[in-house]
This record gives sequence, structure tokens and C-alpha cells, in this order.
Amino acid sequence: MPDIMTADSALARKPRTGRDSPLFVGSLEKGLRVLGAFDETHRSLRLTEIARETGLDKSAAQRFTHTLHQLGYLRKDPKTKHYSLSPKVLELGFTYLRTDALVERATPFLMEANRKCEETVNLTELDGTEVVYVARVPSRHVINVDVILGTWLPAYCTAPGRAMMAAMPAEEARALLEASALTRYTPHTITDIGVLMEEIAKAAIDGFAITVEEYYAGDLSIAAPVLDFSGRPVAAVNIAVPTGRWTVDRIRRQLGPIAKQTAQDISRIEGGQPDAEPAHFLRRIAVGRRTPSKAA
Repeated sequence: MPDIMTADSALARKPRTGRDSPLFVGSLEKGLRVLGAFDETHRSLRLTEIARETGLDKSAAQRFTHTLHQLGYLRKDPKTKHYSLSPKVLELGFTYLRTDALVERATPFLMEANRKCEETVNLTELDGTEVVYVARVPSRHVINVDVILGTWLPAYCTAPGRAMMAAMPAEEARALLEASALTRYTPHTITDIGVLMEEIAKAAIDGFAITVEEYYAGDLSIAAPVLDFSGRPVAAVNIAVPTGRWTVDRIRRQLGPIAKQTAQDISRIEGGQPDAEPAHFLRRIAVGRRTPSKAA
């Protein structure tokens, strides 16, 4: 008799992924949720506040908080009973920076770019809808904006984010924009998806993206994508300068070639294809223009 598969049996046989997977450890996720409750606006929290911020009941919050305190990841003020992150949390981030092969291979090229332009040179990687700064060679000049390693910024309004989106298929870049919280951080922040796609198309032609005071006032930023062996963006080389000393035309002429060359050199080590024709990217960007733009 033939095996008749019902909808229920098909669903049962379908591999489960993500949180539905039997391999997913919910308790670990909850513990990490406790660490994630702390940020610049929540530097210290009481137990009840931790429960509220994480969505855990007070008993569960107490168990996870106690465990993280005993492991050294949380500090507890004996008088106020407030919890805060301990320096041990830094071990998690800096272990990544020490073991990231891309950072290790890219660093000599970043230092050479810094020597050429004497400005701050960064390497950023994409994490969801944000870029994270994983390597940095500072400028010899006093700078208005000092971003530290491990800083996350929105991809849509930063040069590194747009540079990496310019090396993606257009539908993927548009999906990333649609998943972003398009906030207007300054009067110059672009939040219209149609306009953002046009900016990404320009970055595809130029080989680099430029943003002007879209996240920080007084900040000019230029970035070029680093590609892997399949031609996908894995990072971006970013040079950040102040508006007081630079203009858009000047960074385009002087820093654009440095950012592109540095990204291409790193791409070659990664096995990427840094010399792809701009038209290749433009065909992909054009796909994104078929749907109406959505204003934030």
C-alpha cells in the first residue's frame, strides 16, 4: 500500500530550524537575554527591572542573574542591590577580535591606508541591519567623533553599510532597508527607501559610498566593500573625517582611491573579486527600483 503523506506527517518530517529546533537551548538564550538588558540607558538594574526588560518572570530572572553574577559577568552593589556588567564581559568581544582571521589579515592594509591619508581607517562587518566596528587605526588629528571597537551603527545611514549593500543583489539590499528602523538621527539622515536605493546605486558605480552627517553631526565618511571568494561583501573599509577639514569633493578625489584600493587588496587575500564591473552591480540595483519606494 503506498505511503500516503498527510499535511500533519509532512510537517512532522520537515526539519525544524531556529528556535523550533530540538538543538535550541532556551535557557542559554534567556541567560544571554539578561546580559543584553544592559546598555547605555540601562547601566545598572534591579532584579525587578531585569525581569521587566527581559520578559522573564522574577524567579527565572533571579536564577539567571545569580548564575551570571557567580560566573563573574555581572557585578552586584551590596547596598543598592543593583546589577551591572562586569569587565569580564569584554572577554567575549575581544576574543572575537583576536580570533577573527579577517581582522588579522586586514590590519596591515588598514595601517598602510592610515599612513597614506593620516586619517582614521576602520574595518566594519555587517551584523543584521547594523555594522560593527572590528578594527580601527586612529587619525593623528583630533577628531570630532571617536567610535570605539565593538560599536554598532545602523547600516542604512552609514557609508560602510551602504558600501556592502551596493555589493549585494538589489532585492537583498532592499530587504535589509525594509527591516531597518529608519530613524532620522540628524537633519541629513536619508530615510526614504527609494532614495536610499539610489544612493546604493551610486556607490555601485563609484566603488565606494559616501555619507555626510547622517548619523553624527560633523562627520564625513567614505567606505568600499571587501568581497569574499564568491563575490559577496564580508566587510567594508571605512575612512572617517570631520567636515571642518574635508569636503565631499575632496574625499571623493583623495580618499576614494585609497578606500577602494585597500578594500581590493583585502578582497584578494579573501579570494574575492574586487574588480567586478559596475554594470554588474547596476543590473542588480535596477531590480530594486521596480517596486515603489516606501518613506519612513
